[in-house]
Amino acid sequence: MFTNLSFYLFFGIVLLIYWLLKKRARKNAFLLLASYAFYFYFDVVFGLLMLGLCAADFLLARGIAHWPEKRKRYLWISLILNVGGLVVMRHFGFFADSLNLILGNLGSQINASLLAPLGISFYTLKKLDYLINVYKGTQKPTSRFVDYALFVAFFPQIQAGPIDSARNLLKQISQPRAWNASFFHAAWPLLVSGFFKKLVIANGINGYVERIFLLDKPGSILMVLAGAAAYAVQILADFSAYTDLSRGLAFLLGFTTPENFNRPYASLTPTDFWNRWHITLSQWFRNHIFFPLRRGMLRAGGTAASLGTIIPPLVVMLISGLWHGDGWNFLVWGLLHGLWIVVYQLLGLGGAWRPRNFLHKSLAWLNVMAFLTVSWAVFRAPTLGWLWELLNDAPLLGTRDHLIAILITISAAGFYGLLWNLKTLAEKAWQRVPIFEPLYYGFAVVMTIIYANPGLQDFIYFRF
Repeated sequence: MFTNLSFYLFFGIVLLIYWLLKKRARKNAFLLLASYAFYFYFDVVFGLLMLGLCAADFLLARGIAHWPEKRKRYLWISLILNVGGLVVMRHFGFFADSLNLILGNLGSQINASLLAPLGISFYTLKKLDYLINVYKGTQKPTSRFVDYALFVAFFPQIQAGPIDSARNLLKQISQPRAWNASFFHAAWPLLVSGFFKKLVIANGINGYVERIFLLDKPGSILMVLAGAAAYAVQILADFSAYTDLSRGLAFLLGFTTPENFNRPYASLTPTDFWNRWHITLSQWFRNHIFFPLRRGMLRAGGTAASLGTIIPPLVVMLISGLWHGDGWNFLVWGLLHGLWIVVYQLLGLGGAWRPRNFLHKSLAWLNVMAFLTVSWAVFRAPTLGWLWELLNDAPLLGTRDHLIAILITISAAGFYGLLWNLKTLAEKAWQRVPIFEPLYYGFAVVMTIIYANPGLQDFIYFRF
């Protein structure tokens, strides 16, 4: 949607009317109407469902603040509504398909055709962050329903984040806003980068990834790993492109929203990686699952305390796997990342640990990239059975045609990876020679115009 001309016609009209309005309340009301118009374009029923859940959460948050003796009851009602709704609407098909494997032998089946509402995985976490912080007393509930509903439905974020906090976005929504040229200056580099990453890099490399992972039978182990390396470039370019476009659009509307990626493939440990990859999701899991679970286990003492460095990362990453998609391969992906973190922690290589010299740094980086390549193969695989067939039947290298496919895919991953890293190199250069900044963005605009591949319209994370 963010790469469609029709969306930018809609956004241009919204932007013009929005800044013509003078009062904050009118701005917020209009932006809320625009956000719901955007959502209703996809599905009116799910839009009404989101509005109803927003109303319930708004009242529950007010109840938590006004009747502290009942706050736990109100929080549980909210958790049942939000987590229960997310599990049923987002993951019903996964649980039904898994149960059908058992019921099939008994001659019974469950219909698993339920559709998931757009962006429910993202806006549910935003709402839960708000309600949990109101429960803890670290967030005051807003008295304006329009403000809260806008925080949840803000259309630059509704499809795939970032998972913004009320302390950031809702605070800005409650404040007056007037047009400032700095909004445009902050937005245009993000918009240029977003289009370049999506239309040139992510869409450009998509064909190489699809040709491998859409095979009925995997050709060879190394070919699938080559496809995973290409997918590593694609998913980073694609998801960070969405975040750039989302942040750029938010800037034009006068809002500052958080970054979601910070060179994750430069990581040297799993903790380092999750501090850099999908940052807002990682922060949510740390704040609301990892740290509370770990503190509870440490307080319990005994065996629970001794497992305090093992159980929390496993639980968090399994939930992360389930959050990302419906399929056993996503759960295996989450389990692999959980075990990866645990092993590093047990070896004393977690937290702030860093290699001592260049050789150790290089080995640490290669280890991280090797693990990520394998884990992306699990993540991108069509099914777990497809992977099982790969490990059991597929050769390591395969035929001559397989070798050619491997070389072509690795070359494509290297080329598009170089395009991705060009900005990092340019940023270092323009700190010393400022002319490199306009040269880079000029290059990105020209490349986008000439080589844009609009064949893959949707962003990868729209599926999650």
